[in-house]
This record gives sequence, structure tokens and C-alpha cells, in this order.
Amino acid sequence: MDKQEHQMTLGTNNRLAELFQKYVDKSITEEEYAELFVYIRNPETKEQVLAFMDEHNKKVQSDALVHEIDWDGMYQNITSPKKSVGRKRYAFWKYAAAAVVFLTVGATIYYASQPVVNKKPLAYHNDVLPGGDKATLTLADGSQIALSQNSTGQLATQGDIAIHRDAKGQIVYMVKGNEQDDSEKINTLSTPAGGKFSVVLSDGSKVWLNASSSIRFPAAFSKQARRVEIKGEAYFEIEKDAARPFYVNNGSSEIKVLGTHFNVMAYPDEYRSELTLLEGSVQFTKNGHSELLKPGKQILFTENDNETKQVNANIEEVMAWKNDLFVFNNTNIDEVMKELVRWYDVKVKFEGEKPDISFTGVIPRNANVSKVLKALELTGDVVFGIENNVVTCERKKMAK
Repeated sequence: MDKQEHQMTLGTNNRLAELFQKYVDKSITEEEYAELFVYIRNPETKEQVLAFMDEHNKKVQSDALVHEIDWDGMYQNITSPKKSVGRKRYAFWKYAAAAVVFLTVGATIYYASQPVVNKKPLAYHNDVLPGGDKATLTLADGSQIALSQNSTGQLATQGDIAIHRDAKGQIVYMVKGNEQDDSEKINTLSTPAGGKFSVVLSDGSKVWLNASSSIRFPAAFSKQARRVEIKGEAYFEIEKDAARPFYVNNGSSEIKVLGTHFNVMAYPDEYRSELTLLEGSVQFTKNGHSELLKPGKQILFTENDNETKQVNANIEEVMAWKNDLFVFNNTNIDEVMKELVRWYDVKVKFEGEKPDISFTGVIPRNANVSKVLKALELTGDVVFGIENNVVTCERKKMAK
């Protein structure tokens, strides 16, 4: 590269950095926004764009956990930005601490460099509300209690255990008098697609269930051990009790703890399961093989394979569901759609060739599904439609 080419490259990088910073600061004008997307669509500068976005995303992911988006304002400004005297501004993402969400394309961002056929998106014939506090509690005698946002107060009793829903909305198992061994009285708390719920077990341990998940547990634990079984995804905060270790069973694997915070993801339709430790220590056992896990680490395993892999965990990504967020980190479209199916209780179908696309970004789970889909559409590579709770995904057609 000669001196002139080097200076031109340096000038491009500096201008791109300037535009990107204005985008982050929400001070970008309409003309500058258009100029930024020229760089995004240009294969020669796409790597710099992705580098800027990746670096910024790392900085804002943890901040995003405590802020909410003004979705109406975001989309109003994207679809029909208001003109004002002087500079015209885009108020895309309105975080209290100016954290910005980025939905970026991974392997297929080069599509954006090609001319796009002007084509209206698939129709949004209806919308779908986000999931919420919904679950079914099945007692030891087989009777069921449907739990919703409105169910409060005492729900049932089992031996020396009173079951009620407190002001925080969680189910609480409270011991009345001297605790008896009610380990044979097995209860099940299960959430449907589009549901989540939390329970405080009789020992004080807390469990949060994600959508399409369940936990089986005794009304009161035995004096020797505390044992539960889970399906789907759950986050645990276990009360310390050295005399009674806590065990979480999932098929062929078992987790032993004394007191700790951890997350288990073990959906049947996922190709692998994950155990992530946030605090304390756990012993993971599968088919006779055991290993210890330290905070910040994650074990990856499958039901039918004895091999396990221990890696560094992305805690923000793992805990996103509990913080009412979708956090995507180069997540392929199949995995993204799985999360939408669970949370919105929808079906997904692909029209034509499935887009080979990945997403990185943070989106609140308390938004209607149409808002999430429109955010995904901002990548420029996909369009969506909704009809009768079916989300249709189609790769955007390119000009020939």
C-alpha cells in the first residue's frame, strides 16, 4: 500500500469512527445516517463496521440489563423521523444511560452490499403479546392449580406445608410448626410456552423457571438430602445446609451443591445442555464421570454423549431470560426463532431458502413479538409476517 492509499484508508476509518460515534450518541443526522449505511453495504468497509459494533456491544451489554427501551419512539423515528429546525436527529434507542442495542448480521452481511428489490414486508395481520407469569402447580394428590398474574394468597396445604403466593408473585412453601418429612409428597411446577414463574422451596431455596420448563420437588425435603428434577431452563439460588446437600437431576446428569447460584438449560429440542455457575461451587456428574465447576464457568453436555466441555461463560447471555431480555451473541436464526417460539408461544415457518444469518444484540422480552421482528428486520436481510400466531420468515429478495 503506497502513502496515498494509506492516507485514504486512514481517512475512511476516521470518518467511519466519527459516524459510528454519532450513531451511538444519538446525534446523527439523516444525511450522516445514510452515509453510515453506505459503509455498511460496502464489502471493503464492512469489517470495520462489525469491529466497531462488536466492541460497543461488549461495553453496553451489562448496562442494558437495567434499562428499558422506548419502543414506540424507536420505531416512530426509524419509520418516519420527524424533521426539526436545524439538525435532524434519529432517537433510535433510548436507554437511560445511553446504552445502545445493535442487531448486526454475521456471516451474511455481504447481502447488504447488493441492490435490494423494493418489496413490502410480509403482512403483520396480528400481533402476539410477550409471555408473563403463567404456570401450573400440580400437587401430590394430582390436583392442579392454574397460576396467573392475578392468583394470590394461600393456595393449598400439604401436611405441615402451607403453599401461598406472596406479594412478589412467587410461590412460597412455608413450614408450619415442626417440619415433617414430606419428601414423598411430590409437587410439580410447570410453565407453558409464553410463561415463567418462580418458587421458594420449603428450605428457602429459590428457583426461577423459564418458558416451557418444569421442576419436580417434595413439599418438604428429607433430613438427608434435598432433591429436585428439572426439564427446560431454571435458575437456582440454594440455601446453604451442609447436612443436606442439594441435588438437581436432569436425565442422566446430576448436580450436587451445598449453597450456590447457578443456571441449568436442558431443553429437549436443544442439541446440547448447559450448566453455568455464578457463585459458589458445584459438582457435576454424568454417567459416573464427575467434575467441579468454578464461578464464571460453564459445562456443555448432551444427554446421549458422555463427553463434556468446560468453557468460560457469558453470564449476561446466560442470565438474559431471567432479566427479561433476549441477548444474542452471533446467534443463528434457528436459535433466535426457538427463543421466540418459547416466549411468545408461536409457530415459525420459513418461506423459500432459509436465511443463513446470525444476530448480535440485546432486545427486551417485554415487547410484543412484532417489535422484536421489526428489530431483526433492521439487518436488511430478512422480512417477517404474522398471521394466526404463525411467524413467517423470508430472506429478502435481491435484485438480479
